[in-house]
Amino acid sequence: MTRKLDVFIQFYQQEELVGQLVLVDRKILFKYSDAYLKTGNNLSPNQLKFNNTLQSTHEKPFNGLFGVFADSLPDAWGNLLIKKRLSADRIAIESLNALDYLTFAGKNSLGALQYRPSLEEENEALEINLDLLNENISEVLRGESSVVIDELFGRGGSPGGARPKIYAGYNPKTDSIISGIANLPEEYEHWIIKFAANEDSKDIANIELSYYKMALASGIEMAESRVFNSVEGNSYFGTKRFDRIGNDKLHMLSAAGLFHDDYEYSIIDYGNLIFQTKKLTNSTQAAQQMFRRAVFNVLAHNRDDHSKNFAFLMDVDGVWSLAPAYDLTFSSSSQGYHSTACAKNYVDPGRKELLELADIFSINKADEIIDEIKDVVEGWRKYTGLSGVSDDSIKTVERSLKIISDRF
Repeated sequence: MTRKLDVFIQFYQQEELVGQLVLVDRKILFKYSDAYLKTGNNLSPNQLKFNNTLQSTHEKPFNGLFGVFADSLPDAWGNLLIKKRLSADRIAIESLNALDYLTFAGKNSLGALQYRPSLEEENEALEINLDLLNENISEVLRGESSVVIDELFGRGGSPGGARPKIYAGYNPKTDSIISGIANLPEEYEHWIIKFAANEDSKDIANIELSYYKMALASGIEMAESRVFNSVEGNSYFGTKRFDRIGNDKLHMLSAAGLFHDDYEYSIIDYGNLIFQTKKLTNSTQAAQQMFRRAVFNVLAHNRDDHSKNFAFLMDVDGVWSLAPAYDLTFSSSSQGYHSTACAKNYVDPGRKELLELADIFSINKADEIIDEIKDVVEGWRKYTGLSGVSDDSIKTVERSLKIISDRF
């Protein structure tokens, strides 16, 4: 059982000690290092005091961890891999504490934070066959395979999330993919590639690609994305990592981590997101960008808009920015409502609620923004044309979009 972890941050090649996490009497304590305090850059302005005192937080929602560190924890898919890995080694998953889980983060996890001791070693780059890996993932999800667990772990583990994902290195000049490691060879870029879960439709990657195109047309900032088509005819959605500049890193903090929000039972509102975006970035443009995302998610039936699906980035100089949008697709939450409320309305927000937000936060030309994005979303079929979306999916999405559009 891990009782003490050193926390590092690595923007460039040299890592820097941030502080230490210690488990004492079932309570997790954090203390900034004196050296890091000289940088003046707080990792989590809403939750962490920027001094050398011992700090702790509530048990919920992150098992005693501050949200900024909980962002490094694996989610559903990563937890499945860990559980099966431990089972193969005859280690009870119940014996792990929150610090144990952080040791799985490794050198290539989201953002720039790293933890010691680490159970993960740096691996040499391996060629990836997407179809073979997809078959292996399906076997893991069905609980039929044990031999591929170490291989999947070695190929970058999982960035977390409900759908299986891997870190990968992609070379756009040669169209080749290798496993995701912290320091990729020259001309390779850091990407995340998603694989379909058992309940997903076969064209889920194509649907997400269409949403990516719609979002760009709606003035929403996103990292470069594409679909990778395999020789077997399968499609995999991939997106370039926005927390990487070459092999250099940016610190990443999700809205869930910033607010200490339990994203599975979220209680935040788009008003909270717009306010915090302006406060953290000191940018009116960033606040307007967040408003655009609220409009798009409402009009485009993206209801899995929980607080883990919004993030902020901090560079080496301590400057914060709004991270590009991600995980934009046709979706429903478990209750069928929006995960993030719009002016307190989770169920059927419309123009009234969006304009209320715009008025509170002085968003200029809000009506024009709404109409602009409404026109884009009503052109859904145009964006599916070159994306490979099936006729059935086109019609299914179209029906839902029309119901929402009629409210505007």
